[in-house]
Amino acid sequence: MIPKITFLAPFFILALIIGCNLDKEADPVKTLQFSVAEEIPVPEPSGLDLTYNETGFWIVSDENSTIYLINSWGREVKSFKVYGDDLEGITVIDEERLAVVLERTREVLIIDTSGMELKRVKIDLTGELNFGLEGITYDPEEKRFYLLNEKKPRLLLTLNENLDELRRDTLNFSKDVSGIYFDAAGKILWILSDESQMIFKTDLLGKPFDKFKIKISQPEGITLNRTRTRLYIVSDNTNSLYVYKLE
Repeated sequence: MIPKITFLAPFFILALIIGCNLDKEADPVKTLQFSVAEEIPVPEPSGLDLTYNETGFWIVSDENSTIYLINSWGREVKSFKVYGDDLEGITVIDEERLAVVLERTREVLIIDTSGMELKRVKIDLTGELNFGLEGITYDPEEKRFYLLNEKKPRLLLTLNENLDELRRDTLNFSKDVSGIYFDAAGKILWILSDESQMIFKTDLLGKPFDKFKIKISQPEGITLNRTRTRLYIVSDNTNSLYVYKLE
């Protein structure tokens, strides 16, 4: 007679596999060490990046389609208008150039730091106008842009330096996506979600491996300093810049 354990073994193995998968899915949500929040002179800030020399911030406003340069004290240094509606994300390319995205028209613009437009490309995207391009960041070594489409569908788009699309990946880890930052130290992305109130660390294909809970109303822009000791977020709702300490 065959021992009963022979029949039960497959069930034990199956339970073990399911248990491991559940543990894998239930990754712990981490928290960040909050430092300070400062009100900034930017109405409805919706995109953020540190300046090339890290002495201030470039911030975009979707209320008035204006790019602001503010110093480290939160005071406006200069500002200029961008032709187009619903300005959302911004990233620094080099000392002289910036890139921004327009949500409703699905466009990427390259401009210089005085506001002169150098290039404009329309991205092939469908969906509701208010759920379009939401964030942009840049990898200066590989000369790659990473863009977010907010939702319906949630997408990560990879473009080359000429703004030709290389690939697009569907994101399914949050309710929406609202901001993005390329971390050169780890060759990873930090992706912000307004509706989920979370920050996700992902690989360059948008696969998450770490997540952090935040308590900010309408967070829409994210960046880090080069030493990875400070993380910055802007809120569209409170017109404020939030600073977190990183270990």
